[in-house]
Amino acid sequence: MSADLSTRAAVFRALSHPARLALLRLTWTQPLSGETLTRLMNLAPATVSHHLAALAEAGLTTVRQDGHHRLHGANHAALDVTLAALIRGEGEPPTAEDPYRARVLRAFMQDGRLTRIPAQRKKRDVILMELASLFEPGRTYTEREVSEALAEYHPDFFTLRRELVGLGLLARENGVYWRVGGGRTPQRADDHTLTLPPPAPGDAVE
Repeated sequence: MSADLSTRAAVFRALSHPARLALLRLTWTQPLSGETLTRLMNLAPATVSHHLAALAEAGLTTVRQDGHHRLHGANHAALDVTLAALIRGEGEPPTAEDPYRARVLRAFMQDGRLTRIPAQRKKRDVILMELASLFEPGRTYTEREVSEALAEYHPDFFTLRRELVGLGLLARENGVYWRVGGGRTPQRADDHTLTLPPPAPGDAVE
């Protein structure tokens, strides 16, 4: 069986459970957090997470970070593909933007929290890049603010904070942190600016 047919069959498998159809209905007009969907579906959080991951892996939903929440929405472009087009091989079947990323998040993120910090470097980097999206480019954070944000996901916020800096996703100077790539003038929450030169590309600031 060709890889193309397997990809198309994955769409049908993802749609084969009534809970997944219900999730697509709920997120059709507005992206919702996993916590909200758990409440609306009246299912266990782990069950909802499992079904959301299956939809994401098939490319049928979109996921974006909003503060401490991941918002799940129906992928209208993917769902507008007709059954006839999928069966006859017309056009491209929907696929996840990054299937590996989706699998890692599915394995290590449950109910909006990190179950454990991956030991494998490649998987850990996926998690760290996901957590980096908690911080807005162009503004600065105190060490306490960074720690509190990370503690929402895992109690070992110290390791996560150090790893984010070591990977070059966050930079630090004199106890002030900012998202790398956000520009040369990060903005403090109190509207006072702090001009800090960003690290050179590839630098691991610690």
